[in-house]
Amino acid sequence: MKKTYVMLLLALAGLGSGCTNEDGSEGPTPSGTAGEIQLVFSGSGESTEYSKAIASESENKIKNLKVYLFGAATAGAADTDYDYMETWTMKETAPGAEEFILQPSGSSWTASIKPTEKKGLPYLTLVCVANQDNLFDAAGAGFAALTKVVTDADGAITTPGTKLDVFKAAYTAKLGAGDILVTPLAMSGTGTTKISGSVSKVAITLKRIVARFDIDNTTATSQLTIENVSMGQGRPNGSLFGVTPANIADPTTDPGVIKYADVAFAGENANQGTLESAIYVYPNLATDKSFLIIKGKYKSPSTGEQIPVTYNIPVVKTPENANPGDPANYIAINANSRYKLRITDVTESNIYSTFEVEDWTSGGGVIIKPDNAKPEMSKMDGANVPALVAGVTPFYRTADAGTFNVVMTSTGPLEYSRGLVTKAGEIDWLTIGDITSEQKDGLTVTTYPVTITDATGKRPVSLTFTNQAASYDPDLQTTLTFTGPAAAPIASEVVKGNSKGNTFDLTDPAAPKATMEKAVGSYVSLSLLCVDGLADVTAVEGYTVKAISTEGFTTTYRVTITDISKAVDNATIEFKSKETGDTNKVTLTIEHKKASKPSIIANDKTDTYVASTYNSEALAGTANAATANMYLINGSTIYVKATCVESTETGAVMATSSSDKLTVTEESGAPGIFKINIPDASQLTAGNAVTVTFKNKADETVTSTLTITPKSAVPTVVLADDNTAVVDGGDGSYTINLDNLGANTFTLTVTAPLGASLASLTDPFTGGGWLKLADGNAGGTSITAGGNQVYTFTSGDTSSDTGDVTLTFTNTEVGGGDLTVTLKKKLAP
Repeated sequence: MKKTYVMLLLALAGLGSGCTNEDGSEGPTPSGTAGEIQLVFSGSGESTEYSKAIASESENKIKNLKVYLFGAATAGAADTDYDYMETWTMKETAPGAEEFILQPSGSSWTASIKPTEKKGLPYLTLVCVANQDNLFDAAGAGFAALTKVVTDADGAITTPGTKLDVFKAAYTAKLGAGDILVTPLAMSGTGTTKISGSVSKVAITLKRIVARFDIDNTTATSQLTIENVSMGQGRPNGSLFGVTPANIADPTTDPGVIKYADVAFAGENANQGTLESAIYVYPNLATDKSFLIIKGKYKSPSTGEQIPVTYNIPVVKTPENANPGDPANYIAINANSRYKLRITDVTESNIYSTFEVEDWTSGGGVIIKPDNAKPEMSKMDGANVPALVAGVTPFYRTADAGTFNVVMTSTGPLEYSRGLVTKAGEIDWLTIGDITSEQKDGLTVTTYPVTITDATGKRPVSLTFTNQAASYDPDLQTTLTFTGPAAAPIASEVVKGNSKGNTFDLTDPAAPKATMEKAVGSYVSLSLLCVDGLADVTAVEGYTVKAISTEGFTTTYRVTITDISKAVDNATIEFKSKETGDTNKVTLTIEHKKASKPSIIANDKTDTYVASTYNSEALAGTANAATANMYLINGSTIYVKATCVESTETGAVMATSSSDKLTVTEESGAPGIFKINIPDASQLTAGNAVTVTFKNKADETVTSTLTITPKSAVPTVVLADDNTAVVDGGDGSYTINLDNLGANTFTLTVTAPLGASLASLTDPFTGGGWLKLADGNAGGTSITAGGNQVYTFTSGDTSSDTGDVTLTFTNTEVGGGDLTVTLKKKLAP
């Protein structure tokens, strides 16, 4: 857009004597030749429409051109991910390897190259630099050599190349003393494409690195004859790729700015109208305070004398609505822009003028490799043109019914496909009529007539346009998506988006229901399609609602229970359209599952939580009504696992014992692992079961039980085959009547649950020779755990002895209890 600013240039001309004003009064004597000139921009031309400036033939000339190729693995790669591959160079004739001929084509040029394909780097950025023999850095030194990327057979980079962001730090050469900028002018431009097995077209607009100043002056009216023009405090070089120049603190002393050499103000219209391209300069910053230097002769209206003058014209703009005395603001000089100084009147001390800024275009570009460029939407027109939905490009809202046209441009014939994002049975509300196409400016222009019917509340329809030469590569397709007028969000469940078996009921899409385990961290996920976006969601107590992803116009939310004491059943959460609020919303109702019974299973951390070796942790019964045995030994311990589906955290399951003589505690380092312990075995009775109740913390009325049966570890003895000669005293003592026993035998069977041992089978009979073990069936001194020994007794060899025979069976487990058997001889009365 052209910007026109009215200027008042208040100048001191470089005179050798005093000067006379138009009214005949004497004015001040100028100081030297560097007269001060102030520009006052009114800003009244901000909205002026104009046609783009047309560059001259020499300004359009491409004397030389290099195309630098950079490759990346993905379409969305940043400059830091593009690696240098190779350089193609323009040749006038007979191009060789990595060379091409530039062909004129109307106001543009065309060329064809065939890049070396690098596996793993199919996406290309082509960087074109024209009329620049070599590359330099910002300081003016030669640019570092470029390193080519190397990839292996799998496409992995083995040698990184120079990165695109590093390359874009390149500058032009620096101006030396006496140098001026002349045509052909340095230009640059970039384009992107993909190597896809077909041909591709890339349109690259070359933009000049410099700015151009035109000066409109007519000596007959201004009395000023301009002879030379230059720039003060200008930049000596420019970035090839638009890098902002470094800031200069004091441009009056810093060597980072220079005074340009004088350029002769000569040409067909010099001082007789507009002299185009009076001077070219590099871009700068407003803080450089650059100024045009105009030298020439001013004809005094008083004396007719031609007076040598020099005007320094700061490139400034006065803020809009400023007072005449307010200071002006320097503006930056931008690349590829045209600045026009239009002088309307000059006095000895003042210049009145306008200042215009215009785009400066070359009228063309470089087209590399034709045919498979991505189609572009040129326009939509017709009776009912849809509106672009803000922030969701390219997404369009249609009327409920009507017609419009979609006009696409492409490098070859197009075909289209229609994707209906529909639910079963939904009508096809968008249809395409008879398609027409024409060739225009070397491109195919295709018009698609669209008819929409009853679009309100329908799901979006996508139109995908494919260049037939593009091998159906998705990166070379263009998709436009359409929706009807605003409607309520459309809810859908997220696949694998719920925890703990939570479920959704979407029978009524406007009022879905979620059934959730009432446990901290329990969640459900819900997707809502709403082209207008969704308003912020107000969560209810005990729950959080978080948007976890947004893709296009679909947002996925996760609803999570955070506080079970406040997460009430039948809570409701509203999801509203950002545009229409309560008019279009979805209301989610949450119902809670009944708490699950704790599941009691065997300890699965036996390497860390170790039971007493004599206890078995095998459980019988069911997971909700399990049974186990424990031996009555001080410190007797087993571990069990008890969990519920609502939570696996510590405290999710609570446990209580029916007897305080049996303790049960959850291990802090292992949620769900419970230690069951008998601190004092004497406080419990073998066979009298103790019940451990496990409760679901979410609902303590939901329980499971573990029945613990205490078992004695003390060995036991059983009398058999006594031949009426033995009386059982009931306390481990037996009285034997030798008269009745005679040569017969009796047996004692000793069973040891945990194992036992007998110190000796001979010592107990000392002094009790009236009794002995029968030969061949004496039994042993060791009893294995759960096993027994059978001892057979008969009359001894010393019938006169009367001493007791005492057998002591020592329990293998300390604290398990020992068994003492005393055999007494019945004495005569």
